[in-house]
Amino acid sequence: MVSRGGGFGGDFGSGGFGSVGGLAGNQPITGPSSPALVAGPFSSKSKINSAGFTFIIDGGGVAITTGQKGHVEIAFPTTITGWTVVADQAGDIVVDIWKDTYANFPPTVADTITGTEKPTLVAVQMNQDLALTTWTTGLAVGDILAFNVDSVATVTRVAICLRGIRS
Repeated sequence: MVSRGGGFGGDFGSGGFGSVGGLAGNQPITGPSSPALVAGPFSSKSKINSAGFTFIIDGGGVAITTGQKGHVEIAFPTTITGWTVVADQAGDIVVDIWKDTYANFPPTVADTITGTEKPTLVAVQMNQDLALTTWTTGLAVGDILAFNVDSVATVTRVAICLRGIRS
């Protein structure tokens, strides 16, 4: 069983926004480094603050089993705004997500953040919820997320993708 997770990252990969070279003295920075002045992906503050996170659960070619599949530490404050689940094939899976502080590690079922909207597939290969109403959506620096498979049938590989806004 292989589980992989990645930290929250912006829409623009891990390379950052780059730097402005060749400035001397007290010259003001203008142009591409100022998001309000550029058309395209930098034209909206909400796009700059967008965050994405994907946690992959891989059964190694056989059906995934129930139970905890891994943990991830949160690197910066984030508000979760939705989730998407995609699998290698149509099937059923319910994944619960638990959150706790580093000091209280490990998270348990009592620390669930998903409310009644757990990332779920029912005889389908993909599903999403982009209007969370019952989740605890706030994540702080150092929080630990645990991914727990509550139930599963058929699925051998699944990606749980969380969307968020950096706080």
